[in-house]
Amino acid sequence: MKPDPLEPLAAYARAIMGGAGAERIIGREERSERWREADCEVTLRQRDYRFDNGVVIRRSIEVDDYPSEQACSECWITYEVMALGESPGIEPMSKSFDNACREAYWLRYHSDLLI
Repeated sequence: MKPDPLEPLAAYARAIMGGAGAERIIGREERSERWREADCEVTLRQRDYRFDNGVVIRRSIEVDDYPSEQACSECWITYEVMALGESPGIEPMSKSFDNACREAYWLRYHSDLLI
């Protein structure tokens, strides 16, 4: 018997960002913390999303208040699979970005592949 194919992490990320999909969020838990680093304040926000199939995905965003003139300023976004639940597996198990523009591109790219 052939094993079930792995599910794409992007499908869960799309659901987290409010996109349509088979994955349904049934719960959220949020934590945040702040600290000073050099001349700026850093904020870390973590949300754990529980899906109806038992999967838990953590989305973390770390931003600082350092002034930036860039169109897409630097921040650190990470998706991590915390629990597989009934999923046969999720690939990749984690994904990181250094700004929101790269995250948006990844989601758009994989949304086209998932249709």
